Amino acid sequence: MSDLNVSHEYFTWRLVQDVAEENGYFEAEDVDADLSYFAPGTQEFDGENAFDADWWDDIDEDGGTHGVCEWNAVQEVSETDRDIVGSYSEWDRVVFVDADDDAETIDDLRGRSVGINKYATSFYSMREMLENAGFESDEIVLEHVGEAEDRFEAVKSGAVDSIAVLEPFVTLGRYDEELKEVFDGPCRAAITTREQPDPEKLEGFLAALNRAVADINDDLDGYTDRYVELLEDEAADKAAFDDVNFDRLREEFELREFLPVRAPDEDRIGATTDWMRDKGFVPDDADIGTAEQLDNEGVIPDDEAESEGDEPEATAD
Repeated sequence: MSDLNVSHEYFTWRLVQDVAEENGYFEAEDVDADLSYFAPGTQEFDGENAFDADWWDDIDEDGGTHGVCEWNAVQEVSETDRDIVGSYSEWDRVVFVDADDDAETIDDLRGRSVGINKYATSFYSMREMLENAGFESDEIVLEHVGEAEDRFEAVKSGAVDSIAVLEPFVTLGRYDEELKEVFDGPCRAAITTREQPDPEKLEGFLAALNRAVADINDDLDGYTDRYVELLEDEAADKAAFDDVNFDRLREEFELREFLPVRAPDEDRIGATTDWMRDKGFVPDDADIGTAEQLDNEGVIPDDEAESEGDEPEATAD
C-alpha cells in the first residue's frame, strides 16, 4: 500500500512528478507515491459547489492527496475531513478573445461574457481577478462552458466573448492563429489530503517534488522538447486545437521556471478563506485545517528557497 495516493489537477506538474519519479527522488525520501493526473471535464449540473460535480467524485476516488486551486482547496477542507498540506503556484491564468475581437485589455470585457468551467479554477479565480481589476458585480459575466476544449470552440464560434484557461491551454492558445490574449495573471494552488500521512512522509513527498523542480530549473532548455511533446499529446486529434501553429510553437516556446512547493502559506490561505466566506462559498464558521507541523526547511532546497518571494500573494482584499 502506498504512503500517498496522489492525483494532480495541473498539467505542468505532470513533468515535475515524472522527473521526481524517474530520478528516484520519492524513493530517496522514503516515500511510496502512487501518481496520476486529473483534469475536470465538462459537467452539466445545478449544484451549489464542486461537490455536486461528477469530477469531484472522480478526483476524490483517484487521489486521497491531490493538487487543486486554492479556492477549491479551501472549499474541500471546509466540508470534508481534508487538510491543506502544501502551497504552490500554477502558471498563468489567461483570458483569450477571438482574434478579430476589438478587445485589447481586460477592461474591454466589462459586461461581456467569460467562458469558464463552473466550480473549477476559472470560476473562482476569474471572479476574484475581475473584482480586483475594479469590475462591479454587474460587469462580471461568467458563463459555464466546460472543459478547455469546449471553451476554445465557444469563443471562436461567438457563443461567448472570451475564455479563461490555465496551462496547457495557455500555451496552446498563445500559438492559436484564431485567438488573441488580453490578460494574464498568476494562479494560486494548494495540495490537500484525507490520508493523514506521517508528517515525515508528507515532508519527503514535497521535498522530492522540489528536487525535481530544481533539476528542471537547472536545465530548462533540456526539458523544453519534452514539455512540447506533452502539449502535442494533449492537443492530438482534438478539432478545437486545429488552429494551433505547432511549427511556430516548437521553434519559439521557452519553458519557464517552476516555483517550489512549500508548507501551507497561512496568510495566503487565510485571505482566500475570507474571500470565500464573503461570497458565501464556505460557511462563516468553517474550520480550514492545515498541516502545521510541516517546516519549509525540510521541504525546499537551499538553492530554491530564494524564489519563494516570487509567489503570488492573495488578493482577496
